[in-house]
Amino acid sequence: MIVPTLRRGTPVVLADQWHLRAPRIRTDVGRVAIGLGLAATAALMFVSAHHVGAGRAAVFPEGTDTGVVTLDMSASISGPTYARVATTLRGIAAANQSVGLVMFSDTAYELLPPNSPPAALAAFIPYFVPLRYYGTTPVFAQSPWDMFMGGTRLAPGLIMAEQSLRRAEVRHGAILIVSDLDDSSADYPLLDAEAVRLRHEHIPVRIVPLFATAHNKQLFAALFGDNAFVDPAVFRHTATTHTQPIAAPMPWTLLGLGAVLILLLAANERWNGQLRTA
Repeated sequence: MIVPTLRRGTPVVLADQWHLRAPRIRTDVGRVAIGLGLAATAALMFVSAHHVGAGRAAVFPEGTDTGVVTLDMSASISGPTYARVATTLRGIAAANQSVGLVMFSDTAYELLPPNSPPAALAAFIPYFVPLRYYGTTPVFAQSPWDMFMGGTRLAPGLIMAEQSLRRAEVRHGAILIVSDLDDSSADYPLLDAEAVRLRHEHIPVRIVPLFATAHNKQLFAALFGDNAFVDPAVFRHTATTHTQPIAAPMPWTLLGLGAVLILLLAANERWNGQLRTA
């Protein structure tokens, strides 16, 4: 009898198909199993590859899904301080990790929700880079938030960042404060309460001080711990200094899935190769 095949060409003529029934069933089961394995491995590689190359900014704790940058835009943040803000934002954007952005002065407002692409954060950097210099004084472009600049009240910024993480249903979020920490004394009670709430919610806080005084740093160390501070130098890249702000682990999962895919392809060629007759 003639057994039809999926390949075009001369059919195989068999004298007795029944003797090959069991091997045919085993072959069909093997083909289906290999096909399902290839499909599952390809899907897992796609999911795993989505995170490869996405480093973790060194300022965020290990395991952070997304961080919210809480940026001080009070009247005391200007001039040379802008350069440190620009360097900090570049370092975070270069880590290629999703972020959110909250700006605050007397009040706070969300500019980027959590899980925003890093390119969205990079779009704010030009506002902190001088257009030109008038003598030794840097001249910056007028920013959309100039009219909101006032005193420093850090608690509203932290509350807005926490609310942003909650609205986005982020399970493992973190907050990065970028500020000179010159907080208003009237803000202390609310700031203390928010620090307690963040510890209770297990939301880690990191701080990039913008030329903060020793007294203000001591105050915030008491609230968030000595290890909360991030040395601004981690964001600096010069010809003589190169501090890596990105911590990207080796993609062992993706490499393992690649090895499994190779083995499955080899098995497919071995078991499902064209039958050659003498």
